[in-house]
Amino acid sequence: MMTANEIRSRYLKFFESKAHKIVASDSLVPAKDPTLLFTGAGMNQFKEQFIGKNITYRRAASSQKCLRTGDLGNVGKTSGHHTFFEMLGNFSFGDYFKKEACAWAWEFLTEVLKIPPERLWISVYKEDDEAYAIWKDDIRFPEARIVKMGAKDNFWPSNAPSEGPNGPCGPCSEIYYDWGKGTGCKEPECNPECNCGRFIEIWNLVFTQFNRVGVNKLEPLPSKNIDTGMGLERITAVMQGARTNFGTDLFQPIINELKKYTKNHSPQALYAMSDHLRAAVFTIADGVSPSNEERGYVVRKLIRRAFRFGNVKESFLYKVVPCVANVMGEQYPEIKDRREHITAIIKEEEEKFLHTLTTALPKLEEAIASCGDNKVISGSEIFKLVDTFGMPLEVIQDRCQESGYSLDEKGFHALMDERKELSRQKSKIEGSIFVEGAFAKAPHPAASADDPLKARVAFMARDKEPVASVQKGERVALLTDPQSGSFYTEAGGQVGDKGSIRADGAECRIINTYKTDQRVVHDCIVEKGSLRTGDQVTVMLDKDIKALIAGNHTATHLLHSALRSVLGEHVKQSGSLVTADRLRFDFTHMKKMTDREIERVEDIVNENIKKAAPVLKETRSRADAEKDGAMALFGEKYGETVRVVTIQGVSKELCGGTHVDNTGDIKVFKIIAESSIASGIRRMEAVTSSGAGAWVREDSRSLLEKFNALFADVAGHPEAKAVGQRLEASLTRLRSFQGPEGPRDAQEIFEYCRKIKPEISDALEALVRYKKDVEKSRSEANMGEMEKQLDGIIASSPVHNGAKIVVAKLAGADMQMFRRLSDKIKQKEKSVFIVLAAVVNNQANMIVTFSDDMKNKGLDASLIVKEASKIMGGSGGGRKEFAQAGGKDASKIDEALKKAEELFRNGV
Repeated sequence: MMTANEIRSRYLKFFESKAHKIVASDSLVPAKDPTLLFTGAGMNQFKEQFIGKNITYRRAASSQKCLRTGDLGNVGKTSGHHTFFEMLGNFSFGDYFKKEACAWAWEFLTEVLKIPPERLWISVYKEDDEAYAIWKDDIRFPEARIVKMGAKDNFWPSNAPSEGPNGPCGPCSEIYYDWGKGTGCKEPECNPECNCGRFIEIWNLVFTQFNRVGVNKLEPLPSKNIDTGMGLERITAVMQGARTNFGTDLFQPIINELKKYTKNHSPQALYAMSDHLRAAVFTIADGVSPSNEERGYVVRKLIRRAFRFGNVKESFLYKVVPCVANVMGEQYPEIKDRREHITAIIKEEEEKFLHTLTTALPKLEEAIASCGDNKVISGSEIFKLVDTFGMPLEVIQDRCQESGYSLDEKGFHALMDERKELSRQKSKIEGSIFVEGAFAKAPHPAASADDPLKARVAFMARDKEPVASVQKGERVALLTDPQSGSFYTEAGGQVGDKGSIRADGAECRIINTYKTDQRVVHDCIVEKGSLRTGDQVTVMLDKDIKALIAGNHTATHLLHSALRSVLGEHVKQSGSLVTADRLRFDFTHMKKMTDREIERVEDIVNENIKKAAPVLKETRSRADAEKDGAMALFGEKYGETVRVVTIQGVSKELCGGTHVDNTGDIKVFKIIAESSIASGIRRMEAVTSSGAGAWVREDSRSLLEKFNALFADVAGHPEAKAVGQRLEASLTRLRSFQGPEGPRDAQEIFEYCRKIKPEISDALEALVRYKKDVEKSRSEANMGEMEKQLDGIIASSPVHNGAKIVVAKLAGADMQMFRRLSDKIKQKEKSVFIVLAAVVNNQANMIVTFSDDMKNKGLDASLIVKEASKIMGGSGGGRKEFAQAGGKDASKIDEALKKAEELFRNGV
C-alpha cells in the first residue's frame, strides 16, 4: 500500500523532474495577503506571480496545507469534506499551458501512481475545444469518457463568465476516478455529472487564460497561467482503496487513538473529531490561539465542536496531539517541535469549554424559563448565549428540542452576520483575491540612497484614490522619483522610517514608510502649503528616530534569547512591534511570568547590553544560515538568500530589520508590562535608552502623586507619619527623577527600579491599609450618628395595618450602610416597612425592604423600588424582600420616597 507520505513525495519529485521549483507550504495564516483569513488553496501564495509580478521562477509545485470552514456542517457526514487538508499543486506563470498540464497529469497518475487508465474519466468546459482536443488527439484518451460540463462545474471561479467576479479566470479540466459500475446509482449511463458517489474528482486543472471585464465579456490574458489542485486526502483514499478519506493512513491512527478516550464511536463523530483536531493542531502551530476574534474564533469553534462529539465530561483531545504529530510530522516537523505547546493550549481550551458549559447552562435554563407561553427563544437571547457565554448553537438546539421549545434562528443568524461583518471590517479581510490599490498604475522609479534626497513627486494617493495635489492638513501616500532608498519600509513588526519632505513653500511630515509592489511609499501629513505631482522636493530621513528604532529591534533579539534562557526552549516569537518609543514582543508560554522571572530576564538583557557585544549583519544563502544555527521565525516567508543578524555570544536570527552595531548603543532595557493576549501567548512590553528614562520619570511622578494623595488622606493616622519619616530619603531621591534630565545611566535607573520602587510600593500598601482603618473609623462614627437620627424617625413613624413605616433620607450613607441600618431597624421593630435613601456624588440611592412577618402578605420590594426609582430617572431591582435602586435626578428623592410609601399602603 502506498502511504500518503510516499504519494506526496512522488508528486513533488515528479514535478521537480519537469523543471518545477519545489516551494514549501505557506503558513495557514498568509503573512502578506490581507484578503484571506486562512490559506485555502495552493495558489494563494503565488498571487503575485499569477498577476505577473515578482517572477523569479516560472514553474512551481507544492504541497500546501489549507483550511476551509465553509462546509463545516458536512464534516463527518460525508466521505470527503474536511476543514484542514493538503493540496498538491503544480503551477505555471506564463510558461507552459494546457498541453503540458494535461500530459503531465496523465503521466503522473498512470505511470507514477499506476492507476489503471480505464478507471479515469475527464471533464472539460463545454466551450473549451482546445482542452477537449488535447485529451482526445494528443493523449488519445477515449472520447466516450470525456464529459463536457458547464461553467458551474468547469470554470474558475465557478460561473465566472456570467456571475463574476471580474479579473483573471479560466476554464477547467477535471480528472475523476471511477469506483466501478457496482457503485452509486448503477445506471448504465452514469458519468461524472451524476452525484451518486461512483465518481470522485481527484485533480482539477485550471487554465487561467481570460480577464473577465463584464457579464460574459472575457478578454485573453497576455500571459496565461496554470493552476492545478489535487487533494492529498482524496488521492490517498484512491491509492489505498478506501471509500472514505477517513479510512486512510492520514486518519486511521488518529481515529484509533480517539477511541481510547471517547464514548461516541459513531463514524460521523470520529471523522469530525479527527478532522477538527488536525485543523486545530496545524493552526495553533502556525501561531493562532483560540479566542473570540477572527482566526482565533475559528480555532475555538473547531476544538469545542470536536469536544462535543466526544460525549465525555473531561478533557481528552489534548491526549491525541502526539498521535497527530507522529502522523504529520515527517512533512511538517514544526508539529513535533511545538507539540507540547499545542497540547497545553488545546487542554486549556477544553477546560475553558467545560467551565463554559457549567456556567452557561444555567443561563440557558433562565432563557427558557423567561420566554413565556410562546415557547420561543429570541434571536437576541441565543446570540447572547453563543457570543457572550460561548455556548455552541448545537447545545442550545438540543436542549430546546428536549423541552419542546423552538428558536428564532433567523434573528440569531442576522445578529451573527452583523458581528462577522464587523469582524471582517476590523481585520481588513477583503472579498477578492486579486486586489490592487491606488498604486497599481503608479510608476516604478529607481532607488537612491542619497540623504537628503533631491527628487520629484511622482505619484500621490489620498483615501486610496490617486490625486494631483494636496493641501495643508491632509494625509497623503506619496511616491518620489527617485525613491528614498535610505528609508526602511515597514516590515516584520518594525515600523517604517520617519522624516520630512520639503518643497518651495510646502512641508510634509513623514509618519511612516512602507512598500507597495516594490515601490517605497511615504505616509505623510501636509503641515505647510500645498504639494502637486511633479513638484521638486527634498526628502529628509530622521536619523535620531531611526537609531531608536534600531536599538529597540536589537533589544527584541536580546529579549528573545533571555526568555528562552529563563523560561525554556519552548519559547518562540509569535509577533512583535518595534517603534522608536518602545518594543512589544509576543511569545509562546503557558503561564504568567513571576516577578523573579521578569527580573531575571531584564537582568540578562542588561548584562548583554553592558558587554557591548558586536551586532553583525550579513547576507547568506538560507541553507548555509540554517546549517549554521540561525533561527528562522516560523510562519515567515524567506527566499533563497537571507539576512542573518548575529549578536556575538547571544543569538543568531534571520531578520531583515535595522539594528545597532553594538549592544552598548541600546544603553538600558526596562520591562514595563507582561500579560496574556491569547491561550498560550504572552506579551512583553519594554523601553530602552531615552525611552526608558522617560518611562522612569513618568512612573516615578505617578508613584509620588499616589503617595502624596494617600499620605494626605491618612496624615492623622498614628503610623502614617512614621512611614513618611522612614522613607524620607527615598522620597527625596524619587523627587529628583522629576527633573527634565531624569536618570542619567543604567545604574541610576536600576537603583531606582530595584531599591526605591519596592520601598515606595510597600509604603503605598501600608498607607492603603491605614486608609481603610480611617475609613472604617469614619464609617462607624457615621453609623452611630445615623442610628441616633433613625431612633427619632422610628419613634415618630406612622403605622399601617400593624406595621411601622420607616421612610428616611440620610446624608452620606452608602448601600452597605443601608443594609446595616435596615438590619438594626428590623431588630428593634417586629413588623416594619423600610425605605432609606441618600445622595452620594450627585447620585440618588435607595433601598426598600421589610421584616420577615410581611413576606407572606404579597409585598414585592423589587416592584416598589422600580416604580419609585423612575421618578428619579433611574432603575432598580432585587428580591421580593430586599431591593435597591439608583437615580440620576437627586432633586426628586423626596418625591420617590413618598411614592414608595404610597405603593406600600396600596399593598403592592
